[in-house]
Amino acid sequence: MRVGRGGLTAARNLFACVFLLATLRMAVAGAWLMPPGAGQIIAGTAFSGSTRAFDAQGRLVPVPSYQKFELGAYIEYGLTDWATLVATPSHDRISQPAPAISYSGIGQSGLGARFGLYRSDELVFSAQALLASPGASFNGNLQPHRAASLDLRALAGYNFALGSMSAFLDAETAYRFYAQEQPGEWKFDVSFGVRPIANLLVLIQSFGSLQQGEAQGFPQSWWEKLQGSFVYDFNSAWSAQLGVFMTIAGKNTGRELGPVGAIWYKF
Repeated sequence: MRVGRGGLTAARNLFACVFLLATLRMAVAGAWLMPPGAGQIIAGTAFSGSTRAFDAQGRLVPVPSYQKFELGAYIEYGLTDWATLVATPSHDRISQPAPAISYSGIGQSGLGARFGLYRSDELVFSAQALLASPGASFNGNLQPHRAASLDLRALAGYNFALGSMSAFLDAETAYRFYAQEQPGEWKFDVSFGVRPIANLLVLIQSFGSLQQGEAQGFPQSWWEKLQGSFVYDFNSAWSAQLGVFMTIAGKNTGRELGPVGAIWYKF
């Protein structure tokens, strides 16, 4: 398939956009709250790169090579029995050929809180609000590619037994409001975890996004990503995570593919 220069430029810009909007999702940022005075820090990195993107018809088309290296952390701290503070600092390094603009600096970083609505031994419901900073600039001026945002999220978690193994299911839906009249996004995340042995967690996760509105530089788009990883507990405080992720389908979005790794610390 041959794609004209204009099509390549549009696909490249869309590809850059989706990488910018993606956050480092190595943590199980689920519906459960931390006990008062307890917390966890999950610090990790993700690398992705591709020469393909999904066009307006959902077909894969070639785009110039694109690479992103992300350092990030997911931090939460139990404030009360029904409130947990959340922070998500990140740093991005994005490399792409001219005339597109490469970037190295602060990524979209957030600060907020999660509030408990209901909990039992098996089931938990919560709500979360997160304010996020602007994203990287791709247009060579002071305006960010994505404005500051407010993420409002509803979460549900369920603990259960899978044979002799402990398991959980976490489902989340959110709407992200952007400043500067940029179109908002629906978010749909599902995580399934199971422990085949006491100190090993197997994670299968799905992350989805739907942008129904559109504006200049922001066409209607959607994407679906899958991630699989293993989390090994060295002891009650320290764990390590290793996995891979990939965008499996989408519209006006880039195809991500790469490894993720993280260190978990509980205190």
